[in-house]
Amino acid sequence: METWPADPPGPDSPEDLARLRERVKSLSRLMEVTALISSTLDLDEVMNRVMTLAKEVMEAEAASVMLWNEELECLEFEIAVGQVGVEKLKQFQIKKGQGIAGTVAETGVPLLVADAPSDPRFFARADEETGFVTKSILAAPLITSDRLVGVSEVLNHRAGRPFTEQDLELFAAFCRQVAVAVDNARLHKREVKRRLLDQQMSMAASIQKSFLPDRLPEDERGRFRIGAFSESAQEVGGDLYYAALRPDGRVSICLGDVSGKGVPAALYMARVVSEFRQLCASGKTPCEVLAELNADLFAGKMRGMFVTYLYGILDPDEGEFRMANAGHLPPVCVGPEGAGRWVGEASGPPLGMVPDASYREETLAFSPGESLLIYSDGIVEARSKGGEEWGEARLLEAAGRAGAERLMEGVLKEVRDFGRGAPQSDDMTLVSVSWRG
Repeated sequence: METWPADPPGPDSPEDLARLRERVKSLSRLMEVTALISSTLDLDEVMNRVMTLAKEVMEAEAASVMLWNEELECLEFEIAVGQVGVEKLKQFQIKKGQGIAGTVAETGVPLLVADAPSDPRFFARADEETGFVTKSILAAPLITSDRLVGVSEVLNHRAGRPFTEQDLELFAAFCRQVAVAVDNARLHKREVKRRLLDQQMSMAASIQKSFLPDRLPEDERGRFRIGAFSESAQEVGGDLYYAALRPDGRVSICLGDVSGKGVPAALYMARVVSEFRQLCASGKTPCEVLAELNADLFAGKMRGMFVTYLYGILDPDEGEFRMANAGHLPPVCVGPEGAGRWVGEASGPPLGMVPDASYREETLAFSPGESLLIYSDGIVEARSKGGEEWGEARLLEAAGRAGAERLMEGVLKEVRDFGRGAPQSDDMTLVSVSWRG
């Protein structure tokens, strides 16, 4: 049986051509969206651009974006364009399953609601608050890597007709690109914020270090040697030390440990150093300085913060160290033979805890070849990788092994070896005074 070739396709109908032209137009709009939302990483600008474009592309009266708040587990209005007032909308928090947007957030499926007021899922309170009259809605999820970013909606076609399935297909494609743009902008914003915070913390650390002495006092006759080391657990910390030669030839030495860590402790530390240096210059005894500093700090009442403090004055002519201790750990003294012993004790509470406190002065008479080590609690509370605390017993043993000549360096090496592989849990500060006589 002879067969004839099929008739060639005839010309497209006007309806087919109209649909084709609409799809070409839609593709062109989506390409425009891609170029537009890729041109900036500023989140606010991205949101404004995409919603303005969504309103134009979908020929809608209004458009909005709700972003998913992971912490509160709800959608929150971020931006709205058109006749909808976003400030009034920002009071709403939409849970999953609540309203059209909440349903889309829950299912991840775009929705076309041709007659919004008659739909039982419609969230009418938004219209009641804004005065806007919603007739037809397109809602689509903003999803990247199977993670909900938010939900976008367009309201009321400007031609007065309900939205169509073709409109929904276009809007869903649009929202897939929007989700990527919003997610990228959010990541960029977090990264910019992190870098800015890093810069600010670095500046804060530099400013904090400026409160500490840039060089330590030296004795032309070689009677004493002072060493110091400080390392914060975070970028900034609450440990402080100070050593300065006085006009009368004596040397003021102190070490303080502010409660807490990080920025609050660093701010408190800056205040303590400033006030201490003023009092120290007055020529008063260690007991008098601590009592006045305590009263000043308590009067300031910086959210219940306090500081343990040891302040002493070294007299090179007498070979004596007169000190007062405000709740601080007792120093360690090591002789030339290598045995370590505790020196003195806290004679009053930490500074800033009670309004009226008095402190007792104690005197250490150095023997030739002895060294004194003052330290913060970050030394004895250092932990191993397994969580074991270094402790005061190990400190005393390490001081004996290090000997008077290498007291600070030896203790620091042992505590670091002990904590190798574990994060530093607290600020660590050491000040040593070696007496050669």
